[in-house]
Amino acid sequence: MPTVVRNHQPNPHTPNNGGPSSDTSDSNCSGSRQCMTNMVTKILDSMVAHNPNVLPLAPIYRATENSHPASLGMMTTWRTITRAGPPSLLAVDTTNGTAYFALDINEGNSDIQNVLRGRVKVVGQNITELELFINRFRGDHGFSFSSQELPANYKDLMNPPANRTKPSRADLEAISAALFANSSNPASNTTVNVADDCQFTEIGWRVVDTGTYGNASSAPLGCIWPADHPTDPNARINLVIDEEMGFVITSGIVPGKVFPYANITESAFIPDAMTAAQEAQVAWMNELAGTVPMLEPTGATGDTLELLQFYNGELQAMQINVYLSGPGMTSPWLS
Repeated sequence: MPTVVRNHQPNPHTPNNGGPSSDTSDSNCSGSRQCMTNMVTKILDSMVAHNPNVLPLAPIYRATENSHPASLGMMTTWRTITRAGPPSLLAVDTTNGTAYFALDINEGNSDIQNVLRGRVKVVGQNITELELFINRFRGDHGFSFSSQELPANYKDLMNPPANRTKPSRADLEAISAALFANSSNPASNTTVNVADDCQFTEIGWRVVDTGTYGNASSAPLGCIWPADHPTDPNARINLVIDEEMGFVITSGIVPGKVFPYANITESAFIPDAMTAAQEAQVAWMNELAGTVPMLEPTGATGDTLELLQFYNGELQAMQINVYLSGPGMTSPWLS
């Protein structure tokens, strides 16, 4: 891990390293898995050093933190993170020059770990896009969260069997296009087969559905390729297609509501497309009305970066990574 740097502020007079990088070992980072991996390391190291000025930014770049745009020097990420890296999950698209990374991080003097997720696009050796999210607890995501379990769970995804049958790029692109489409089936009109041991996680945690009344099984849920699912006609598909590891990263905007959950101290984000689940929560609330304090159901929008892993002709992992904003929100990446 990078050395922990505390109470260090960047020099405002340090010149930005935008423009061509001085490292000429790889003139086109988009064609090199190692170069993209090194770029992610540079980003994480700069966060720990509280100095975004060391990064090779393009003359014009796009960047967001928790769905809102800002220059890197104005982001919380470069002010608070004191320990980060290496990534627990790294997906690299050498065709598009993009990468997705996820890991637990520490902020300030706290031993509490939070979760950092990010997507970067590189042209030549310059960063042209950087999309970051920090989830600090379950309320940011609206359901499940575990920074402590994240490294072990993501390790499984980063160590697929050596003798696996790797998917084609066309196969992964078809799955990406189907994820938030009206039809959940790929262009081939065949359903996606799901492996028996497919890992289903949300922000580091293997999902356990405690049920409306808290009496469901405590066993982790498996993956389902659903016929009914949230849709987004403006979904950003093929953000990262990692043919080597079988990873797909797709982004969609999901409207829904935050409801009180089985334990009255908890709440959960339920997409509007999941009408049966919302109706079950309303029925549960009506039963308890007036007996306990409960959160009023409130509209929200889930900015989703969903990760799938596919090889051996089957879905091997599904990660639903969400950051919640207010109702009616959209993605600045659509502008």
